[in-house]
Amino acid sequence: MSTLSIIVPCHNEEKRLDIGKFLDFLGQTGNTRIIFVNDGSTDNTNSVLQKIKDGKPERISIINLVERKGKAEAVRTGLLESIGQNNFSYHGFIDADLSVSLNEMYRLFIILAGSNKKFIIGSRIKKIGAIITRNEWRHFYSRVIATLVGYIIKLDVYDTQCSAKIFNTAMINPVFTDNFRTKWLFDVEIICRIHKQEGSLESAGLEEPLLQWTEMKGSKLRWFNFFQIVNEVFVLKKYYRSKS
Repeated sequence: MSTLSIIVPCHNEEKRLDIGKFLDFLGQTGNTRIIFVNDGSTDNTNSVLQKIKDGKPERISIINLVERKGKAEAVRTGLLESIGQNNFSYHGFIDADLSVSLNEMYRLFIILAGSNKKFIIGSRIKKIGAIITRNEWRHFYSRVIATLVGYIIKLDVYDTQCSAKIFNTAMINPVFTDNFRTKWLFDVEIICRIHKQEGSLESAGLEEPLLQWTEMKGSKLRWFNFFQIVNEVFVLKKYYRSKS
């Protein structure tokens, strides 16, 4: 049976961590585990994580980073730790606020496990049968970034920054061993690295429209970060731009 390890990066998430949802999910699925990466939180995040772990101690791990490293490094640390713990088939990450639900993450896992692909990313596309609730500003910023990425870096991906991505074990070391060059666009950088390694995103992976995604309050993104993000697009262009 294929197995799934889910990384959840956390920085000051005590008010957004839903203990019940995590424990209910683990109770419904016997082939999953969760690794929380506490990224230098200064609130009571660690106490909440311990409460979650107490409910399923054999299926939950907590990595505590003393100093804040940022989401990119928290995800990278968690994935590298994940492939060193037992023999799980697939490893992915989602946000602590569960804007992408754990059940939706599991659905992506089932699709990937039933295919011959190496990775899958969720895509927030509004369509019949899907419930996608988004802040208009963040949606606008996301589409601008996606357009820039497509034009400047030549990557044909609709939603590079959806917080739901899963990879098979063999992809983790090649893609995540090196530190990321970007902070805000590390999701895009992941895809750039896969493209550079595989030569083709289409042959290696899937982009699956989500059935449900809900914008949660408490985002750390601010309007002035947009300029930093645009700068990072050109960082990615320097190191990863496709010649095709």
